[in-house]
Amino acid sequence: MKRIVSLICLAAMALSMVACETTTEETVVEEAVPTVTAVEVATVERGDLFVESQVSGSVASSRSIPVMPETACKVKTVYVQSGDTVEVGDPLFTMDTSDLYDLYETALDMYDLTKAMLDAQVEDTEKTIANLYALYEIGGVSLSTIEQAELGLLQLTTSRETTLAQMGLDTVLDVMASPTVTAPISGTVTYVAVTAGVMTTNTSVAVIVEEMSTLQVVVNVSETLQPSIKIGDSVKLEISALGGDTLEGTVAGVASSVSQGTALYQVQIDLPAGTNAAIGMFARVTFSTNAHYDTVLIPTETILTEGEEQCVYIVNDDDTASRIVITTDLIGTTHTEVTSGLVGGETLVTRGQSYLSDGALVSISAFETDDGTDLVDETIVDETIETETDVIDEEAA
Repeated sequence: MKRIVSLICLAAMALSMVACETTTEETVVEEAVPTVTAVEVATVERGDLFVESQVSGSVASSRSIPVMPETACKVKTVYVQSGDTVEVGDPLFTMDTSDLYDLYETALDMYDLTKAMLDAQVEDTEKTIANLYALYEIGGVSLSTIEQAELGLLQLTTSRETTLAQMGLDTVLDVMASPTVTAPISGTVTYVAVTAGVMTTNTSVAVIVEEMSTLQVVVNVSETLQPSIKIGDSVKLEISALGGDTLEGTVAGVASSVSQGTALYQVQIDLPAGTNAAIGMFARVTFSTNAHYDTVLIPTETILTEGEEQCVYIVNDDDTASRIVITTDLIGTTHTEVTSGLVGGETLVTRGQSYLSDGALVSISAFETDDGTDLVDETIVDETIETETDVIDEEAA
């Protein structure tokens, strides 16, 4: 009986050992597989970034002279029309002096009488001074007497000029003596507002002559843009009537005070020599201001905002990602300037950064270019990045 019980115990122990061995064989410890995130990258490079401001204006001449009659009078003859080319001294129009005399006959008679009287007083004083000098030579008068007489002559001459000027007929006499108005400069007549037989005034422009050797574009800019524009700056120009090609102009003048009609500052820009533009053509000018040269630039879409921080991810040599906190300044249409955190040369994550954390494993995904070549690294080209953050659209006055 004891033998049977012992056999049963041994059998039970054997089964137990077999069960333990079976369980040990079936238990497999699985190691954790690390997560790898696929990303696209670009090499951070340096470039130029600036603000572009577009302003509308029009083509004008570099020198424009408005011609006005010296006095109100009827026009006798007009010699030019808009578009004519004239040389300095060429006749523009002639005033009708017969009409002028009829208008001022009484005033002219009074002017003549007053002028004759004052001229006689001046002449008598000059003779008196000459006699005083003769007496001085023989000791008849003192030098102080002569000086007082000369002071009296000066006062008399000044009074004569003032009296005649107040009568307002000097210009009338000048017109009667020379009734033909001539071109003040050589150039092109761009405006004619006088007609033969019609009255004109001395307060309105009769003819405009413009010097066409150097054409300009005239624009008006705001007070925020004016301080950034300097004489000699290069600007980009587009004149739609000439096909819209981009031209390079030079700032020739910047107003220091606003125009009363627009409350804006006028800027003159010289067109390149040989530009076949006409006066009045519409032009668009692009000013490049607030330039930052040789600065770190990255695609704006690569920047993540986390709370009050901005950050990007870069790929290290061991295929791990590092979270880099950055500060930025100018923002362009596609790129942003980085002022701290990056220096250039880093491998920047351009796609997939939203799925990363600091130290995460990454794999750089290939992407296909336009020519079908597979690339794994895209370089940010060193070029000028343009923005349009201060756009004004004002017609030139």
